[in-house]
Amino acid sequence: MEPSMEYCLAQVLQKDVGKRLQVGQELIDYFSDKQKSADLEHDQTMLDKMVDGLATSWVNSSNYKV
Repeated sequence: MEPSMEYCLAQVLQKDVGKRLQVGQELIDYFSDKQKSADLEHDQTMLDKMVDGLATSWVNSSNYKV
């Protein structure tokens, strides 16, 4: 499946820590490919949600692996 911004956001906000760990490489690949992530420049709201989701779900996680 080609990830979209909506898919990535849903994966970031997962409650299951194991699934959040698995999506890390997908996020890196998505953000690194300008063609796949072209919608990032045009949808500031979705980008803000993604950054907020990463900050609250990953950075504030009690699991050191995340």
